[in-house]
Amino acid sequence: MRLALVEAGLGAGGTERVVSLIVKDRHARGDEVHVFAFISDEDDSYFSLPSGVIVHRLPDAQVGPFSRGSFKTVKRILRLRSELRKLRPDVVLSFLTKINIVSLLSTRGLGIPVVVSERNNPDAQPRHFLWNMVEPLVLRQAHRLIMQTEAISKTLPTSLRAKAVVISNPCDRSRDLPARRALRVVAVGRLVDQKGFDTLIEAFAKVCAEVPEWCLTIYGEGPDRHQLQQRIRARHLQDRISLPGVTAKAGSWIDDAALFVLSSRYEGFPNVLMEAMAGGLAVISTRCDFGPAEIIEDGVSGLLVPVDDVDRLAAALKTLMLDDSLRGSFAEAGYQTVRRFATGTVMAKWDSCIRQVTATNRWSQGRSLKKGAR
Repeated sequence: MRLALVEAGLGAGGTERVVSLIVKDRHARGDEVHVFAFISDEDDSYFSLPSGVIVHRLPDAQVGPFSRGSFKTVKRILRLRSELRKLRPDVVLSFLTKINIVSLLSTRGLGIPVVVSERNNPDAQPRHFLWNMVEPLVLRQAHRLIMQTEAISKTLPTSLRAKAVVISNPCDRSRDLPARRALRVVAVGRLVDQKGFDTLIEAFAKVCAEVPEWCLTIYGEGPDRHQLQQRIRARHLQDRISLPGVTAKAGSWIDDAALFVLSSRYEGFPNVLMEAMAGGLAVISTRCDFGPAEIIEDGVSGLLVPVDDVDRLAAALKTLMLDDSLRGSFAEAGYQTVRRFATGTVMAKWDSCIRQVTATNRWSQGRSLKKGAR
């Protein structure tokens, strides 16, 4: 089977991590795998990909069809269409809202089935009003709509829900857990408003005097770095809160921490939260839409707090930083919780979806018949 996966880039984000796992799984199954990314020729992949996978780089892409880069977006659609017309994949897998629209427009009329995957909370993302008009019309072309939770699938227009398939993010529990943990709170994500790191900094500032041995490290990069650094300086906490950027090795932030916080204002299905639980960390999360409340049982496998509630987050931090036993209990419960998101289980769901779609595609059937004839 020949697959084309389309994503924005090859960076350190949760979407890229999931795509890398799908790529590895499909390659192991013997598929011919192609990855299309809107990046320059110099950009490397943060997550390792098998040597047999072919990466197609489409430089200078801007995927907001109603942004200032709309002309470039049209050029990217035409370029992707040209590449896919030549490649003739059995199926296209597309990831993230705007990339999904680009992929669907690029394949229009080509007879190639497209499976699109929504990776965030569609209702919470800032969008041009024209986007809300066009998106449902374009999504009708998709053969399947992969949603990460039942709650997200319910945000779809009624006319599209029959195409929805719920597949959560995969979680790897294979890493060795450290015997000792540094007294460190960690958070991970792009430095943008969505992630709520400003709230986390304020909450930590409220209680840090009572736990002088603890520090806070926020891993990631993004446009809000300067603003967050100013906030840290204003609280005179440069020696307690750090922003070291993206880790050189995926997941290495787990080994040097005792407590993880997801302070997001909205999510799709947070990879990083499951990574923390699989890595044996106690966790605190906002009860944002969507995902955390479907992963954490409040008071059993972690703590859930309201979005943007500095006082409640500060209280949760204090509770867990001062109680070694409770941290251990939450960490163990969380580690057991994420078993249901095992990589093999999730990849089997992707495989079932892909097989259903390609079974009804005449192009794929023709290719299979030719292989059989040989």
